[in-house]
Amino acid sequence: MSNLALLLAGLLSVSLAQAQTDTEEQASGETPVTESFSAQQFGDRAPQQLPFDTEKVFVGAEFLNLYTGPGRGYVIDQVVEYGEPLWLLKRRTDWVKVMTRTGKMGWAKIADLDAVYGAEGERVVVPAPGVDDARDRGVRFGFTYGDFEGANSLGISLGYRFTGNLSAELRAAQTIGAYSDSQTYQVALLHKPFPEWRLSPYFMLGTGINITSPNATIVATEDRQDTTMLSGIGVTTHLSRRFALRAEVANHYLLTSRENNQEIVEWKLGFDVFM
Repeated sequence: MSNLALLLAGLLSVSLAQAQTDTEEQASGETPVTESFSAQQFGDRAPQQLPFDTEKVFVGAEFLNLYTGPGRGYVIDQVVEYGEPLWLLKRRTDWVKVMTRTGKMGWAKIADLDAVYGAEGERVVVPAPGVDDARDRGVRFGFTYGDFEGANSLGISLGYRFTGNLSAELRAAQTIGAYSDSQTYQVALLHKPFPEWRLSPYFMLGTGINITSPNATIVATEDRQDTTMLSGIGVTTHLSRRFALRAEVANHYLLTSRENNQEIVEWKLGFDVFM
């Protein structure tokens, strides 16, 4: 009798284990989003004014919020439901511009696009912005501190990138020395031969003016304004997609009205902020 009870208990445990396994298999074998009702109903529909060379995906989340613009200050004006198709148009920082099946456009957060799928049911990964995106940004602001022939130098710059290798900068610097202070205003052209390198060197040429103000308590002379010719080398490395460290050595050749021109070497360290 006891043996029969043990046999029945064993059969019951096996049946329960099999039932649990079947349940797990059914749960894991969910219908692909491309075979959902919404995908079957709307998957073949496309907007009339669909731009060329766009990627079609299907929403795999319960819903996807679309905003009026790419930023925190914009509001949600559309909601796309599970299984509906979307067309990816372009990316801007952490946002992607999309078009719905009705032809309306909106902006989706990249973080919300972690569950989108292609026509064959494969998961589509929308890459998050990284350091490579920073290299494509056009505008940057720079801040530097260094040594200007023994004087403390504090500088700012505004740069614009024209191509992957070529950019231009407007520069302004204030130097404070023991015998005189000076302000430097310059425009420079920068060339990066290897912009894809993590430590990316650059060369620069430029011109501008240098205004020297002698310390009146030391020597009584008037302010002097000289034309400067600028050359130098430097290196940058990205800390993130918005920030980069920068080290530079520059040669300032001052064309003075005196008998001899003046040559000043400047060493400085700073960082760039990409917009």
